[in-house]
Amino acid sequence: MNRSRRYVLPILSLLVLLALVVAACGAPPATQAPAEQPTQAPAEQPTQAPAPAEGGKTLVIARVFDIRTLDPERQYELTPPMIMHAVYENLVTFEGTDYTKVVPFLAKSWDISDDGLVYTFHLRDDVKFSSGNPLTAADVKFSFERLRNLKDNPAWLMDVVDKIDVVDDHTVAITLTEPNAAFLAMLVSPNFGIVDSKTVMEHGGTADPDADTKDKATEWLDQNSAGTGPYILKGWTRDVEVVLEKNPNYWRQPAKLDKIIIKNVTDSATQRMMVSRGDIDVAQNMDIDAIEAYKKEGGRVVEGNTMDMIYLAMTTSPEISEPLSHKEVRQAVAYAIDYDGIINQLMHGAAIRLPSIIPVGLLGTDPNLGYPHDPAKAKELLAQAGYADGFKVKMVFPTRTFAGGLAAETLAAKIQADLAEVGITVELEPREPVSHLADYRAGKLAMTISPWTPDFLDPHGWAIPFGVPGGSAAKRVHYENKEVGDLAIAAGRETDPEKRAQMYLEFQKKLLEDAPFIGLIQPKVLIAIGPDVEGYVFNPVWWVDLYGLSKK
Repeated sequence: MNRSRRYVLPILSLLVLLALVVAACGAPPATQAPAEQPTQAPAEQPTQAPAPAEGGKTLVIARVFDIRTLDPERQYELTPPMIMHAVYENLVTFEGTDYTKVVPFLAKSWDISDDGLVYTFHLRDDVKFSSGNPLTAADVKFSFERLRNLKDNPAWLMDVVDKIDVVDDHTVAITLTEPNAAFLAMLVSPNFGIVDSKTVMEHGGTADPDADTKDKATEWLDQNSAGTGPYILKGWTRDVEVVLEKNPNYWRQPAKLDKIIIKNVTDSATQRMMVSRGDIDVAQNMDIDAIEAYKKEGGRVVEGNTMDMIYLAMTTSPEISEPLSHKEVRQAVAYAIDYDGIINQLMHGAAIRLPSIIPVGLLGTDPNLGYPHDPAKAKELLAQAGYADGFKVKMVFPTRTFAGGLAAETLAAKIQADLAEVGITVELEPREPVSHLADYRAGKLAMTISPWTPDFLDPHGWAIPFGVPGGSAAKRVHYENKEVGDLAIAAGRETDPEKRAQMYLEFQKKLLEDAPFIGLIQPKVLIAIGPDVEGYVFNPVWWVDLYGLSKK
């Protein structure tokens, strides 16, 4: 039997930010906590400041919806994490805006075995679900096994877990398949929110191995809650709105707002008009021009540093696009793009260059990677590949505004113009976001631009989906390179941060050479808020902690 060491903080802080990069991009500072010196935290205290109860207040948020489901173990889009974080809670969380520290939440402490394989979590004994059922270790086991066995988009997050054992009602042991330096950071993901197993099973849910065909709870979870969070889901009208109400039985201090309504407003100008006249309190997807106009009229804007990325994806399949199946052609596209123009002209400087598919500021990133803007080199590569006269390709893009206020249509037009300079003719086809995402996930698109919001803040969360054959992003462009995939997997197993950093750097170089994905920008997020809104702090995983919001 391995000996264990008791921790209330992890043996590894999972973000190591480069000091010079931090200075350049304004990201929050981060350090690596030595394994020999675990930091102590008062485990019995709430991890966020208590919120005094206030009643009778409703806050309205406008954003562009891409909601496919509000089942916490199925959702994998950009809008749901904000909702999930308000309704469901995790074993661990971040300490405020310090994304380097994973701290207790529903778990008051944990032990890690000396071999790094077994994490034993000790649960709080004062937590109840909105149903009134107490939180138990059985709920943790059910939640995680359902996540795996539904075999939906986020199921890959459970690949590192071998088994889950209920030790007693308030103790659960999770055994990994191998040491994984990202595991604690992964558990912050909204997909690891704990559900009320009794309630979910009452509505047809199951965590059995055949859950992908037998589970029937999603329809109920799309309209109801089974979590411990400060808010309860009261309803979702597809493409219209989501309604949350305060959980009257919340285990911490009650939420400050009685109700939160999240509305689907797809037009940036409409969002600006609504927040200006007080019809909504928060506008999350205004484009940069609307933001600048709102500032000039005295409006308040919250700025946040994202770990989001906006990238260009190109198929490697000759059946989808014969020209793009050649890596020299994909490299030519990369050289043709005017990255500085995107940042300075389109973003008014409110972004940094994304050199790879791993955001700057995470372990193993280098802002000097990436392709320079070199049209002559692009033409040379096209000629080498047999396309000296260029070629035609369709770019399908979502009708949405990306984080930072950049309209997808504006970015698509810029890329179209840049590629025209080297002889590539791009036909633009805008699509409603849900339709776009469905075809992109199905691997049907030759070229597209897309955002990626982190599931958790460790490079593992980008390397696996983009680099491993069959990964959730790699399969969208039919990308398969076993050497790249093996390197991504090996980096996740390595617990020495210096070795991990070098492995991720090598991974990015190899992926860049194949060029199925080209990083464009890492935007700052600019969010318009009304004069009465208080406590709005941007979070790169769940946008905003709704529990912290209030109105004057």
